[in-house]
Amino acid sequence: MTFELRLLATILISLILMALRQLSRIRAKWPKAPLVLPACGLVVWMMSALPIGDTWLISQIMLSTVGHIALSYATLRVGSWLLIEVPGTLGPWHPPPKIVRDLGQLILASILTIIILQQAGVKLVGLITTSALLTGALAFAAQEPLKDIFGGISLQVDRAFKEGDWVQIGDDSGTVIGLSLMNTYLRNNVDGCTLIIPNDTVAQSTIRRMQTDHPYGNYFEVGLDYGFPPSQAVGLLLRVVKSHASVLTKPPAKAWVTSFDDSQISYGIQVWHKDFGDIERKRIRGELLEQIWYALERIGQSIPFPVRMGSPNPQILAKDDPMCADNQHKINWLASNALFTDLSQDQLETLATNTRCVRFAKGEAVVRQGETGDCLYQVITGMLEVSQTTKQGQMQTITKLGVNAIFGEMALCSNQPRNATVRALKESVLLEVERRDLQPLIDQDQTLLEKLARLIHLRQIEIGELNKGKSELNKLSVNRLIRSMQRLYNVFLGN
Repeated sequence: MTFELRLLATILISLILMALRQLSRIRAKWPKAPLVLPACGLVVWMMSALPIGDTWLISQIMLSTVGHIALSYATLRVGSWLLIEVPGTLGPWHPPPKIVRDLGQLILASILTIIILQQAGVKLVGLITTSALLTGALAFAAQEPLKDIFGGISLQVDRAFKEGDWVQIGDDSGTVIGLSLMNTYLRNNVDGCTLIIPNDTVAQSTIRRMQTDHPYGNYFEVGLDYGFPPSQAVGLLLRVVKSHASVLTKPPAKAWVTSFDDSQISYGIQVWHKDFGDIERKRIRGELLEQIWYALERIGQSIPFPVRMGSPNPQILAKDDPMCADNQHKINWLASNALFTDLSQDQLETLATNTRCVRFAKGEAVVRQGETGDCLYQVITGMLEVSQTTKQGQMQTITKLGVNAIFGEMALCSNQPRNATVRALKESVLLEVERRDLQPLIDQDQTLLEKLARLIHLRQIEIGELNKGKSELNKLSVNRLIRSMQRLYNVFLGN
């Protein structure tokens, strides 16, 4: 074949390979088409057709032999992609491991090279037998590479891990991004660097593997005060960790007492989540510890000091911290609440004395859909997100709540479960009003119950939970709310 024909064939085949490479990028399921090795092989094969004649440095036969070897390598690589990788990816059967394919191509390439050299008149047998010293030196030098090769083969045959898995090999950990004849490649999740580990080292090490579709366990401990009863402490820890958005319900989270230490009771906490890797494990653990601190603060508990002190240092808060708010601040907040506009100054003072400020961490759920409650909240600082779980099981964001917004008011007049989940988007301080806080006011003025029911009903209309066009239905709904509140507060009174 002349040089012109080989040039045309090289250009045509290269264009086809480039088109297949682009198609494999569009079709994500297709294996990436080979381009570099086939293109280089075709160029060498094309150049071997140049009529340079015989010189003292190279002969025409030698140049032709190199061209045929390059063409055989290009054909072998394209054939492997077409006959093994493409059917294996798109078909019902799994392709052989990459390291096995690479080793097979290396063996076939060696055989083709020997055949082409013999056809060219090169006496390989005599060359090998007369170079015993060189052969021994090469065999000695190849001991370590052969260990890596066989180590890689054993890893692929046993399918110890695959690309995308998170593994820990000795002291190193990361996501598997590749496995070659000689090395295993990991992407470190902490600093993003690539770890290159010889396959022999991997094969002889203990491997911890985490697959992408499996739940990932996260265990840590926290110490709480001896004055906090263990049964209550375990309940609080479970409530906090179960409310985290990333913690799975199956397998369920667990908490238990691990030991009685000098200054604290130590509790073990086991949670499961889909996110895996060193950074994600530490992030979720840190968020849970942060939310546990806030939950302890809301009930007057704290993390104990390493040494028990006779008089613990009081918690120091800034003067403008809402947690330090006096009754006058609470009165002002309550007066701005649409549900308490009809309260007199004396009633506001009574209610303010009974209410309290509570603080929630970023990501912590204040109320959860489906749970029962007995209090409403008014946002003093921060931002919260309201979401609902649809019938299909998907979480849908409804709205966001800023300063002075109120939520959970239906808990004051019925025992119905919460219809939405409210989660803090950042640290938030809320004013909490419970049913029992309203009881003294209702005892003094029975008409307040009806007024409150009507205000709550109007608020439900405003947020679109009732049909505005059916006035008779709205009237019945008000009456139903009043009767519900009468029963609820009578039960509270014990009547």
